[in-house]
Amino acid sequence: MTNSKINRIDKEIQKTREKITESQNKLKELQAQKTEAENLQIVQMVRSMRLTPQELSELLKSDPIPGIAAYAPNEEEKEDFEDEA
Repeated sequence: MTNSKINRIDKEIQKTREKITESQNKLKELQAQKTEAENLQIVQMVRSMRLTPQELSELLKSDPIPGIAAYAPNEEEKEDFEDEA
C-alpha cells in the first residue's frame, strides 16, 4: 500500500518537473520575443528621425534625451558582455 502511494507521489513530482521545464522554456521564448519587439521599436524610432550614423552617434553622446534615463549596465550585464567579447 505504501509503495503505490510513493509511486503516485513520484509520478506527481515528475509531472510537476515537466510543467516547470515547459514554463521556463515558454518564459525564455516570451522574453526573447519582447526583446525583439523592443529592438524593432527602437530601430523604427531611430529611422523615423532620419539621421546619418554620425548624427545619431553625436546625439547619443550629447545630453540625455528628456524622459529617458541614461543606461548604465549592472555588474551582471557587464560580466555577460565581457564573456561574449
